[in-house]
Amino acid sequence: MRRCGRHILFLNNRYYGKDNGFHLGLLKGKYSIAVDGGIRFFLRNKIHPDVLVGDLDSAPRLAKHYVANFEVIMHPSAKDKTDSHLALELSLERGAESIDICGAVGRTEMDHTLGNIFLLDIVNKFNRAHKRNVSVRIVSPAQELYLVDNGCIELKGRTGDHISVIPLSDEIRLKLSGLVYPAPKKPVKFGDSLTLRNMLRGGKCRIDVSGRAVVVWLTRS
Repeated sequence: MRRCGRHILFLNNRYYGKDNGFHLGLLKGKYSIAVDGGIRFFLRNKIHPDVLVGDLDSAPRLAKHYVANFEVIMHPSAKDKTDSHLALELSLERGAESIDICGAVGRTEMDHTLGNIFLLDIVNKFNRAHKRNVSVRIVSPAQELYLVDNGCIELKGRTGDHISVIPLSDEIRLKLSGLVYPAPKKPVKFGDSLTLRNMLRGGKCRIDVSGRAVVVWLTRS
């Protein structure tokens, strides 16, 4: 098994040709995990992942000579975790130091989208349990998503990029630097929209969260 601390997961989703260069650039130099139908991205580019994970109900039929190039971990269709959940756990088991997740945000399947976002908390729990500092993000050409749990995050982008902080706790407190609008003086409650669509004032920002929140960075309009 190839050892690499930087991991990338390709979930079952539609990867558009116009974004191919972005995804190939993101893949370079990383330990790659195709999650079920996510293998289509590799097939289209005539490359192979390091490992394919899932029950393969969404994957196309694969030629034996192609499959011979990588590890396949099959799971039954009747299981207690999604293929994405299992793939993320595998990445942590195999020593990931950073994890990029592609294809996590769907156009129609909101249940999977929300489930994938909340999967980020698996890494937070792993870090606390093992005293590690594995970073994880959901990434696409248009946006990045993070789940911050009583911690901070630093982002580097372009002036005017939109940054949203969405509370998951009953209420959160924020410290913000590098953004146009200051942090609210009062706690931001679950369901509040006050902290949506802030903007980068310069090339970078820092967000400190007391509580749990999803941070969404719109990287491209």
